[in-house]
Amino acid sequence: MMYIYADQLYRTLVELVRIPSTSGHEEYIRDYLEQHLMSLGLKTQVDDMGNLIATLEGEGTPVLLNAHMDRVAPGLGHTPILNDGVLYSDGKTNLGADDAAGIVIILEVVRRAIEQQLQLPPLVLLFTVQEESGLCGANGFDAAQWNVADGMVFDNAFEAGVVVSKGAAYETFDITITGKAGHPGQDLTGTVSAIEIFHQANFPLGSLALDQTRINIGKISGGHARNAIPDSVRIEGEIRSFEAPEIRQHYRLQIQEAFEEAAQRLGGRVEITFKSREGYSINTDELLLTMYQIALSQRGSNLTMKPTFIGSDTGGLRPGIRAFTVSTGVVKEHTFEEHVALSPLEQIVMDTLQVLHLWRTQTTQNVQLQAER
Repeated sequence: MMYIYADQLYRTLVELVRIPSTSGHEEYIRDYLEQHLMSLGLKTQVDDMGNLIATLEGEGTPVLLNAHMDRVAPGLGHTPILNDGVLYSDGKTNLGADDAAGIVIILEVVRRAIEQQLQLPPLVLLFTVQEESGLCGANGFDAAQWNVADGMVFDNAFEAGVVVSKGAAYETFDITITGKAGHPGQDLTGTVSAIEIFHQANFPLGSLALDQTRINIGKISGGHARNAIPDSVRIEGEIRSFEAPEIRQHYRLQIQEAFEEAAQRLGGRVEITFKSREGYSINTDELLLTMYQIALSQRGSNLTMKPTFIGSDTGGLRPGIRAFTVSTGVVKEHTFEEHVALSPLEQIVMDTLQVLHLWRTQTTQNVQLQAER
């Protein structure tokens, strides 16, 4: 079987995953990208969030290309293993292709456009921080400052090239349970186990409403010692949902009432905070998405769109920017078995170059028609 991809794409991807980069510690990747882009002649800037923004001049209406710089822990730098056209982690850490694969797509698009002297629209390249910890970089990006309203986000979700049609709403909840400490070998009168309050709270959890909502507890911490009644527990959870806002509100009330009831009954107390981010849906008639569909049809392929619970910077950029996520095809992301095929990345690079060509042609013609009127 032939595995077709550019040597430079492979080498750059290997260089990227060799650099450690967890959320909040993207400085090494940012420095690498800044030097790389400046060597290609691009202007770069770091905003107040820590995002790296680079610009490439062109003709027509600007387009944003986005990928995120951070990875989930351990996110160690390493030398990956190439086997039959697929890049694997060395087994000691996650590969880091989430989202080094998205980054390399953007770098290859720019490199080839410059080397081949291709005519493109103006590009705004956005490499964000802390996507994995809440889309922080995307949420803080000022699109108006860069005069860009349309964009493509390269991140993992499905098979390579699939577009995310709908992103789930995302809500976090943080719960602090307070009880009364004591020693289990002494009089237990007046003690209240914070862990027991958590145990007796009857709240919704797991896959609900035919998997339209998923509620998860991801982190629990509490207690001080094996030989002590725990007086505090801290819980971090989340709700991901495609259901209506009023139904999500009902889930929040169920969670809050369950913990408050258990705490009151057992003699403790709770504090609960929720933070919400709305989901999004992509309109199929958006012009940049239409250009992507045309680019696919020109090589005999069809546009595939799927909804996802997986978050991406698209959720932070919309609705200010008409962005959509193109999946990079990373498999088993966030695990030590993470891997990505290189040939599909090559195809996304070529498709993106064609999209940008079509976009430049279309938007330039639109401007000329408006001027003639």
